[in-house]
Amino acid sequence: MSEREKQTRFLKELISSQDSEECRDLMARLTKAEQDEKCIRSAVRLICLLACLSISGLAYSAVFVPQFFHSVTPWVVKFFTALVLASLICLAGFMGFYSWYRAICNRLCQECRNLIIALHKFEPTPPTPFPAALVYKHGVPVYTIVTRPPEHEAEIITLPQAS
Repeated sequence: MSEREKQTRFLKELISSQDSEECRDLMARLTKAEQDEKCIRSAVRLICLLACLSISGLAYSAVFVPQFFHSVTPWVVKFFTALVLASLICLAGFMGFYSWYRAICNRLCQECRNLIIALHKFEPTPPTPFPAALVYKHGVPVYTIVTRPPEHEAEIITLPQAS
């Protein structure tokens, strides 16, 4: 798994932990863009394989077809030449599509990062003063302070012991 795939997987995990419509929409778009990129990548591999096979067919024809360099070109040579040319044209088009989908995936990953930062960035509110009461007992002032309940629940994290 490449570093980019690891980062995308991590972003997807962070996005899926949030429960909002915007996160679900972003997750769906990211998944669709990744599937499209994977499909185009498979097409590029297939076209590369076809181009290699047709080039090897041309090389085979150059070595074993006796009329290869004469004015009359055999149909096998014409076929492999057309196949190489078509493969190269398709490869150029698919590489353009691949770079376009890659840019879409990169943009969506950046949107994920921005959304995660926005969700986890909280604006510090000015603390409200604690309710306090001043009580005098035997001439000594005693302050009674009531604390607020915590805004977030505390989580206990246990780490495995190293051996």
